[in-house]
Amino acid sequence: MTVRDALAAWQPVYLTAGAASATLVGLLFVGLSLHIRVVVTHPDVRALARVTLTQFFVVLLVALVVLQPTDSSAQIGDWLIGISIVSGILIVRPVAEGIRSERGRIGRWTLVARFGVSVLSFLGFLAAGALFIGGNATNALDLLLPMVVLALIVAVRNTWDLLVTVAERSEPR
Repeated sequence: MTVRDALAAWQPVYLTAGAASATLVGLLFVGLSLHIRVVVTHPDVRALARVTLTQFFVVLLVALVVLQPTDSSAQIGDWLIGISIVSGILIVRPVAEGIRSERGRIGRWTLVARFGVSVLSFLGFLAAGALFIGGNATNALDLLLPMVVLALIVAVRNTWDLLVTVAERSEPR
């Protein structure tokens, strides 16, 4: 089976993931814009918003990479590795700010769920990229799906936490 054939079999999955991710990003922007002052004045909220938006955007980018018409496993792998590295770099500062501002207020497992699992999904995308470069498109696609699902689950969970936190902090005390 060629790379193009393998990718064609996965197109409905990635069309759905990309559409869902883009839709959820739009809804998140609307929800946050209603209380933008809370987002910009609380470092922990801003950090969670950045990580969540990055997670949704990564799913969208991965979907675009898998949907491209190509016969090159290496090209897909290069894109996935690039997306993973850039995304990891983009969330370093927000994660550090979020952990610093949340230390002592929320549990370690909540911090891991909010930030650590995002990093885990980026590492999974990196590994899938390496598999593509190695010419193993089938295993790469098999790994990619759970990583996309994990990324969406984490992003949706973070979105809920974010919206609840924003609502709590925007109410007068």
